[in-house]
Amino acid sequence: MGLLIRLLRATLGLCALLLVLAALYVSLGRELVPLVAEYRDEVQARAQAAVGMPLSIGHLEGGWSGFDPILTAHDVQLGEGADVVRLDQVRVVPDMLASLLARQPRIANLQLEGLQLSLRQAEDGRWTVEGLPQREPAAAPQPQKLIDALQMVTKVSLLGSQLTLEPRGREPLSLTYIDLTLRSGSVRQHLDGRLLLPDGQPLAFDLKVQLDSQDWRASKADAYLSLPQSDWAAWLPAGLTRDWHLDRAQAGGEFWLQWVAGQVQRGAARLHAPEVRGAYAKRKAVQVSDLALSAYFERRADGFDLLVDGLALSLGDTRWGEVQLALGQQLDAQGQVQRWALSADRLDLTPLSPVILALAPLPDAAAEALEALRPSGALRNVQLDYLPQLSDATRVRYSANLERVSIGAWHGSPAVENASGSVRGDLGSGEGLAASENFGLHFPNLFPEMWRYRQAGARLLWELDEEGFTLQSPYLQVVGDEGRVAGDFLVRLKKDPAQEDYMDLRVGLKDGDALQAKKYLPTRSPVLSPALADWLQTAIRAGHIEDGWFQYQGSLAKGADEAARSISLYFLVDGAELAFQPGWPSLREARGEVLIEDDGVDVRVPAASILDSRVRDVTVSIPKAANGQPPRLALEGELDSSLPDALKILQEAPIGTAETFAGWQGQGPLSGKLKLDIPLSQGQKPQIQVDFATQGAQLKISTPELELSQLAGAFRFNSASGLSAPDIRAQVLGHAVRGRALAQGARGNARTRIEVNGRVALNRLSSWLGVTQPLPLSGELPYQLSLILDGGDSQLRVDSSLKGLAVNLPAPFAKAAADERSTSWRMTLQGPERRYWLDHGGLASLALAAPPGQFGNGRGELRLGGDPARLPSTAGVRVSGRLAAFDWSAWQAALQPYQALAGDGQNRKLFAGADLRIDRFSGFGTQVDNLGVKLAPVQGGWQLDLSSALLEGRVGLPDAKGAPIDLDLARLSFPPAQPPEAGAPVPDKPDPLATLDPRQIPAVDVRIARVMQGDALIGAWSLKARPTPQGVRFSELKLDLKGLKVGGELGWEGAPGSSASWYKGRIEGKNLADILSAWGYAPSATSERFRLDMDTRWPGSPAWFGLQRLSGRLDASLRKGQFVEVQGSASALRVFGLLNFNSISRRLRLDFSDLLGKGFSYDTTKTLLVGQDGVFDTREPLRVVGPSSTLELNGTLDMAREQIDAKLLVTLPVTNNLPLAALIVGAPAVGGALFIADELLGDRVARFASVQYKVKGPWQEPEISFEKPF
Repeated sequence: MGLLIRLLRATLGLCALLLVLAALYVSLGRELVPLVAEYRDEVQARAQAAVGMPLSIGHLEGGWSGFDPILTAHDVQLGEGADVVRLDQVRVVPDMLASLLARQPRIANLQLEGLQLSLRQAEDGRWTVEGLPQREPAAAPQPQKLIDALQMVTKVSLLGSQLTLEPRGREPLSLTYIDLTLRSGSVRQHLDGRLLLPDGQPLAFDLKVQLDSQDWRASKADAYLSLPQSDWAAWLPAGLTRDWHLDRAQAGGEFWLQWVAGQVQRGAARLHAPEVRGAYAKRKAVQVSDLALSAYFERRADGFDLLVDGLALSLGDTRWGEVQLALGQQLDAQGQVQRWALSADRLDLTPLSPVILALAPLPDAAAEALEALRPSGALRNVQLDYLPQLSDATRVRYSANLERVSIGAWHGSPAVENASGSVRGDLGSGEGLAASENFGLHFPNLFPEMWRYRQAGARLLWELDEEGFTLQSPYLQVVGDEGRVAGDFLVRLKKDPAQEDYMDLRVGLKDGDALQAKKYLPTRSPVLSPALADWLQTAIRAGHIEDGWFQYQGSLAKGADEAARSISLYFLVDGAELAFQPGWPSLREARGEVLIEDDGVDVRVPAASILDSRVRDVTVSIPKAANGQPPRLALEGELDSSLPDALKILQEAPIGTAETFAGWQGQGPLSGKLKLDIPLSQGQKPQIQVDFATQGAQLKISTPELELSQLAGAFRFNSASGLSAPDIRAQVLGHAVRGRALAQGARGNARTRIEVNGRVALNRLSSWLGVTQPLPLSGELPYQLSLILDGGDSQLRVDSSLKGLAVNLPAPFAKAAADERSTSWRMTLQGPERRYWLDHGGLASLALAAPPGQFGNGRGELRLGGDPARLPSTAGVRVSGRLAAFDWSAWQAALQPYQALAGDGQNRKLFAGADLRIDRFSGFGTQVDNLGVKLAPVQGGWQLDLSSALLEGRVGLPDAKGAPIDLDLARLSFPPAQPPEAGAPVPDKPDPLATLDPRQIPAVDVRIARVMQGDALIGAWSLKARPTPQGVRFSELKLDLKGLKVGGELGWEGAPGSSASWYKGRIEGKNLADILSAWGYAPSATSERFRLDMDTRWPGSPAWFGLQRLSGRLDASLRKGQFVEVQGSASALRVFGLLNFNSISRRLRLDFSDLLGKGFSYDTTKTLLVGQDGVFDTREPLRVVGPSSTLELNGTLDMAREQIDAKLLVTLPVTNNLPLAALIVGAPAVGGALFIADELLGDRVARFASVQYKVKGPWQEPEISFEKPF
């Protein structure tokens, strides 16, 4: 017990001693270590000696942590000059205990911060490190020394450092924030690190090593690497990728590796690449998206196994995978590789082709083959073995199951589609077994389309040797739309270009469809010309093949001699349809034989149908054509046909007659022989000859529309000359006609001339022309018809003397039925623009061109007077020429029943204008000589220009319905007036417009700048005429009649012969004497101004105005004038009766010369007259107020007979200056009474006196008698 206590005390004492020593150690260390800064030079020298190169320390400091001192060197530089290495900080923690035990310095922790290095690629491709000092001489690293050095340091850390990579010719790349930590033990070492890539993403790795100090190669290691999802394409050096060009390689993943005894024992990888885009060499780049895989590696004693699982990728919208690949290596007893085995569970071939072409380093020949083959489909249970110890073709063996595999044709080998089965073989030979659905086989050198079958069974054998490649199928049986087919083939492709490739192909067919069997026509074979090949493809339309076969033997070379190959094709068909030429009707319901050989094609058909016609003993032959010549098809046969079938062939067959016979129709039988010689190349005309006869047939011609019945004759149609017939008989338009047909073609251009004579009644001709309205024609007419059928030059000509036809038109077109007038009509029948010509006895000539059925879009000229018409270049029909006479009334009466023929606005659109010269125009009550008429279209209507001695101006004719006509004349001339004879009565002429219907007068705006009468100017006129239900009204009258202004409104109403006119308005002027003189009357009155308001009417037209027929109301007024005594030459003029007050004053024997001189002055003159038929009563007396007297006339004025019956009241002033002697002489009783009154009463009597007279008799010399004074 005491021993135990003593031992415990000793132990506690020892511990206390150790604690004291430790405390002393730590205290001394804390006090002494900071003093290390004063030994910077000694430390720098010892460190420089240890590393063997220049070294400098900018600042040194010491510290303590736990039981360990810490030395920190700042701004450390290692080396000198350009190779200096700078460290921000070096931190050293010595391992005191290990150093004491080993009696050598040991470091527990060495930490370096801020190291910056550059790795640069030189021109020769080698890499050098810049930033590390170079030692002289450079010695090769010794791993054992490195291992021993690791024992000196327990932990080494590199923090906050950077490595810059400078590839040649590329931008530098920097790896930043590099943190590396190496922990070293006596047996194991552990290195882990992290850094940031140039794109800022982190990379991490971890390495655990168990070093074998005796043999470092026998060491064990476990490694791990984590890569971020970065684009590695921009960082990989060109030398690493070599001929591959990576545009983008975004990928990342994790990798595990176990290394034992100098070899990888196990490994695993998980990779994901969102996008990889690149190509090998100059090939087209491919983009792979979303690539993913997991890989596992494990080494065995006799080899290794590599498994790639979950391999999948995307190509565009196609997802490929997931696929499992396995690669195994088998070693023999001596450790040599005995076998490589590659297997895959399923490979989808379709997306792999572009990837392999873009990325695999294939030779050009292999790449060309892969491009041509373009395999698709899938392979299952793929197994590929490589036995490197063998030297023959069996060193590579393969097998796989096929699932709808397709490959393209390559050289002479066929293309295959949807092949299912299995393949096996080696480098020298192989075998394929196929049992497929929807199978396809294609020999592109012979056939344009792939052979497709619903089911197929075949055995394929191939062999590759020094001479070439051989592919054969000794057994091939398929089921397709054409029936059951059996066959075999052999294809031999030679390596030597001087030797020809060869194929032997045999196909047999029974109970098949002829339309589907067309695919066995070797239309690409040089034996068949392209024209014959096209014909064979299109000619067979339908049919049932009872028996048939095809055989090809010979060379596959395109330039081989014709004797180097041979083809044969035979069909026994029933119910066949043969379209021997496009556009021709097919040969139907045919039973016969078709034989195709090297020398041509032969078809023999005992009976068949064409359209609704039966043909017999038909032979079709296409012999082999000479070099440079197209093949020709020869067809012969007898036929029982009909007119509709014959016309259908002429209209639809490509023989150049479609345009000529377009629209023709017919009925009736035909019988004859058919002979065809048709070239099978474009651009050459066929040769056709048809002999046929008909009886009782009907034929309808479309242009011109004509129907022939009871047609009979024997005809021959030859495509080189035309249609001929010596005697043709038919019924046309109700009459029997007889004619002939002449074939006038030459040099292969058919031309037919049909000549027919006959007569036709006008009513039948009108019905044929579709004219239902009456025409100014009657009777019948003879004709000679000539119809030329010459394609685009087809014409119709009709000549007639018109004897028997009456023309009911005014001269010069009038014609009696017994008269003859040579007339011809010509027209073209084809072309986009038809031409028409008419020559009518020298009276009229027409030249017209228009599209078919579109006369409104035509162009032409109608020339009158004998000159021939000429076809203009602009649209529309123009009328020109000369007419000797034109009677408006006669033409209006003649054309009145035929106004419906004028057509609508669309037909009037054809009329483009007129330019006529009329020698004598009669109408509207007048006659115009040498009248020029020009009519031309203008905006919104037409403009009519008139020119003659009578008038000159224009007339605007609007298109708008109801719009007024615009009559604008520069001049209108009337004949000069006959000078009036004094005292002679005015003759009463008939109404010049009696036959004109006022209800037919349209709306007209009239403006006449100068109205002339002879050489005398009347004035300017303007008015507006508007139709009314009863007639016409003229408003806004502005007529200047030599100073007499007429305004107001004028009406004309009623039917011709019973019409009446009315006028409401004012007539006014200035000096009446000037107006009377201008109109040929004596200037018996003057005025300052005057007016006459009228509300009157009269029978007849406005042109038949006369006082003797006037009825209504007249309100007259004159201001400041004189009734003048006419003397000298003016006295011989006729005095206007209503103004003959000078005569009245003379008859009263009144003398006012002391006041007035010669005449009777007035201040105002007014009256209001109301009358009927020229007899007017003074509703208000005619009152003349003068400066010294007043006259009042009250009574009746008979203007029809120029009589007056009225009372005249004269009021005179009585003054001393008035000589009463004049009154006594003129009226003694009145003068006496006035004298007595003046003497008795003096100034107290009235200074005026009135006297009443009776005035009766003619206006010029009335009888005036005194009645009584006032």
